[in-house]
Amino acid sequence: MDETAEKSGSWEAVYKDLQRKIISGACRPRERLIEDEIMVRTGATRHGVRRAFDELEKVGLVIRQPNKGVQVRDYSIREVEELYEIRECLETQAARHFSRPAEPQFITFLTDIAEKHREASRAMRFSEVFTLNNTFHETLYEHAGNKRLAEAIQHYTFSTHPIRTRAFPNEEMREVAIEEHFAMIEAIRQGDGNHLADIIRRHIGRPKDFYLQATNIEASFEEDLGAASKDTAL
Repeated sequence: MDETAEKSGSWEAVYKDLQRKIISGACRPRERLIEDEIMVRTGATRHGVRRAFDELEKVGLVIRQPNKGVQVRDYSIREVEELYEIRECLETQAARHFSRPAEPQFITFLTDIAEKHREASRAMRFSEVFTLNNTFHETLYEHAGNKRLAEAIQHYTFSTHPIRTRAFPNEEMREVAIEEHFAMIEAIRQGDGNHLADIIRRHIGRPKDFYLQATNIEASFEEDLGAASKDTAL
């Protein structure tokens, strides 16, 4: 987002700016988002900043905590494992609903979304990557034929947005995701629900592993930093 957009002061501009910073890693897990600082930087009103916070909370990128304000969402290892166990169950079950070749119109529509996602990814327009990736998967699961299952998938997908987006700046990870999107489309075209489930299992598991690895590295770094500080104090 350019400086002009950041200074427009609308809640939408603030939302997109903060979304971009969280997705790109400029705002780290557990980092507090300070209303006054954002108001000064963007020219937005307090109401506008709070509206942007509301929207970020809706999509699972931030949480509000008593006496701590708004901060970028973070997860324990156990929370990550539990959330992804649920996601794998739900999403692979939905995949098996594609037991017959899909109609050409749906394949064309899904392919168009995948191509736009690929374009945005290679141009490193991460906010678009975020939106188009969500649209691709929501469209896919809505077509599985079970509305309640699609709603449950969307809920848990939103719950893991900060985990999923942690890998967005990694070009190799993005390219693999692009390939898997088109592989999913081919499985749907052929009506091979079991193969689709296998692709989805790998697709959702890879960002989880990336997040856990990054979290472990950061935790190790913080421990080393803390130990060094103690040695200096002594």
